[in-house]
Amino acid sequence: MKISKLLTMSSVAALLGSIAATTAPVAMAQAQGQDADIEEVVVTGSRRAPRTALDSAAPVDVFSATDFQDQGTADINDLLRNLVPTFNVDTQDINDSNSLVRPATLRGLPADDTLVLVNGKRRHRSAAVQFGREGTHFPDIAQIPPIALRQVEVLRDGSAAQYGSDAIAGVINFMLKENSEGLSIETKTGMYTETDDGQLNYMAANLGLPLGETGFASLSMDMTNQKRSDRSIQRGDAQALINAGNKAVRVNAQHQGLPDTEIVNLFANIGVDLGGDQTLYSFGGYSEKDVELGFFYRNPENRSGVFTRGSNQLFIDTTPGTGTTCPTIPRGVNPVTKVTSSVAAAQAGLADPQCFSFLEWFPGGYTPDFGGQVRDMSNATGIKGELDDGTTYDLSMGNGFSEITYFISNTTNPSMGPDSPTSFSPGIYTTIENNLNLDLSKAFEVGMYSPLNVAYGLEWRREIFKVASKDQDSYRVGPYANLGMGVGSDGFQGFGPDQQGTWDRKNWSIYADLEVDATERLLLGAAIRYEDFYNTFGDTTNGKLTARYALTDTTNLRSTISTGFRAPSPGQANISNISTGVVDSIPVTQGQIPPTNPISQLFGGTELTPEKSRNFSIGVATEIGGLDLTLDYYRIELRDRILNSATFDITEAIAQQLEASGISGARSIVSFNYYTNDMSTTNEGVELVGSYAMDWDDFGRTELAASWAWTKQQLDSFTPGLLTRANVADLEKGIPANRGNFRVNHTITDWRFTLQANYYDEYFSVPANANPARDYWVGSEVIFGGEAAYTFRDRYTFIVGADNILNTMPEKIRPIDINSGTSNKYVTNAGFGPNGAFWYARFQFSM
Repeated sequence: MKISKLLTMSSVAALLGSIAATTAPVAMAQAQGQDADIEEVVVTGSRRAPRTALDSAAPVDVFSATDFQDQGTADINDLLRNLVPTFNVDTQDINDSNSLVRPATLRGLPADDTLVLVNGKRRHRSAAVQFGREGTHFPDIAQIPPIALRQVEVLRDGSAAQYGSDAIAGVINFMLKENSEGLSIETKTGMYTETDDGQLNYMAANLGLPLGETGFASLSMDMTNQKRSDRSIQRGDAQALINAGNKAVRVNAQHQGLPDTEIVNLFANIGVDLGGDQTLYSFGGYSEKDVELGFFYRNPENRSGVFTRGSNQLFIDTTPGTGTTCPTIPRGVNPVTKVTSSVAAAQAGLADPQCFSFLEWFPGGYTPDFGGQVRDMSNATGIKGELDDGTTYDLSMGNGFSEITYFISNTTNPSMGPDSPTSFSPGIYTTIENNLNLDLSKAFEVGMYSPLNVAYGLEWRREIFKVASKDQDSYRVGPYANLGMGVGSDGFQGFGPDQQGTWDRKNWSIYADLEVDATERLLLGAAIRYEDFYNTFGDTTNGKLTARYALTDTTNLRSTISTGFRAPSPGQANISNISTGVVDSIPVTQGQIPPTNPISQLFGGTELTPEKSRNFSIGVATEIGGLDLTLDYYRIELRDRILNSATFDITEAIAQQLEASGISGARSIVSFNYYTNDMSTTNEGVELVGSYAMDWDDFGRTELAASWAWTKQQLDSFTPGLLTRANVADLEKGIPANRGNFRVNHTITDWRFTLQANYYDEYFSVPANANPARDYWVGSEVIFGGEAAYTFRDRYTFIVGADNILNTMPEKIRPIDINSGTSNKYVTNAGFGPNGAFWYARFQFSM
């Protein structure tokens, strides 16, 4: 990605925008007042007129723009994790596509069980399909600049009957600014103090322009440059090689930490008043992201198919038939010469031009660098208004495009021998989504306390997933494959001709949503939705009932019951990939193959079908003086849940069948997985959310916000053999059962002081699937963050702060869990990353 070019273009655009802004009236105080007025108004979860969060029939968290601006991080995932206790997201380093688009969980369910909306319209999926335990395929919310947001609503309730597929755990609705004036700019720089690395440089801007008398164009952008961090230790096998005399081994051989990341996000939100109660709107964005991370170290003493074959070092006779005899060098240290085999093989290969060893290129082994270039575009355009009979309408069309071009360097296609490149482009994933929506709503007098609001509508949606090749060398079966050399780019194999293709899915749906105040105190609601996936797996009908009863003017009881579903994406259903994974801490070459592949079917694979859920929630919302408090219990029964299967070992016969089915390079795979509907789970929990504000007259104002959540996930059923003991433990006890967030914000004159604390409960870890004696609980932690801000002349704000002020680290890897391939100093599946304290300085300008 040409970051520098985009940086220049964005800077010019911001400059032109600032010039234009000076011609418009400046009224930031008024704009801020408007934001304050709308802060607690909720539109998600009901198609009736907006209401406050406390009056909602389902639990909704409402966060204003300042909730995101007053934090040090710039990633939307981390911002939400600090605000929503049931929202969890891990720090990803060596984890394939998970490092490019980070998967999150809400209420313990995977990312694609949460529907993402922007301005109430469905957000398209990223092109990245995760290869981990969940097999998730979901939108990349990190492409939305926080500075573009007016508010964010998190509906913690099943809503598939209202919004369609994916809304099992809940709905997140990102609502964009609608400002017609003003300019806001923010810059930030900081780094992690543990080893003075992971430097972050960030810039964001928002410009409001008038369109006509009442229209607006709100333009936003942000740019992120995140440098790599490293929290690794030297692997034991790498150090042993150094001790044995191989001085070419890198220190440290394998990095662990944040990847190098460059991001540019551009977003626009436009509204034009057409007159006659009609509004034309359009919003969307363009994003580019480059992510580069390290992979697993290839040990020159035991990396089969590259450096070794069986018990010997591997040589290629580049002049077959000429009588050349390449040396036989057993692996390990020669008992006579005391020289280790990798050093001896490198010397022998260099000495004999007819006998080639990859040790001539990589005498100390190698660690591939893997990454992806992400390009994303989206737009939703529509017209909304009100007809003469009082019917409101909203007709819209949405389009989304996401493309990931993978790259890998510092590696080889071993089967090509000395003709192998060292850099490859394994291929391209593309997701395209199209939506057409017609939403209508009208109120009817039915003799109750309020009119009956009847909302109804139609939707048509198409999803396309493409796999394309870019580099034949990344999957080429070279001339030396018959010598035991691995096939394809080592670490992440290219997509061969039989893996390439285009798959699409089409569906249409119709819904009705009713809501009425039956009495002054009782609100009732019902929704039903019929959805037909007419070119794949058929139809589904889902419903929802809601009720809210006002015990007093300030206390409401509320409850919902619903059914829901999530349709598997075309990517999940058809993807195949070969990459390096870890089994019991040992890197191995694994294959992800479609569930309909004949080999998958031998082990129980079948065509994916939708996940189905039954949701129930009950809670209370109250206001006591200045205290707003909600308490909710939920239960989600999820059947036919899509997860990755257990890992199945590859035999020679299976490898031959895989290659015959189009999985090129299958002989280099030691195991494979596929996605399956075979599991049923029950998630339940309790969520407590409260806020309180105190005015101290001349001593300023203090705002307190706290939330706590208890989450339990239980695996109800699965076919024995599809999940390992470690898989089950990870699902049921692998996330903190208790999470808490606390935030205090105090303002006095031109100063603001913010302190936040995030609590992560203990969670269960299974370091070795075959050895239950090594299971243990990783302890709980509290992570503190805070900042101090000073505003000068109501326009210039200077901020200093830190995330993880106390430099709290996850637990260190226990000595019993350290093996020759261990490179982590800390456990990496904690709720927070192993990077330590991040200190930063920020500057904000508003006019």
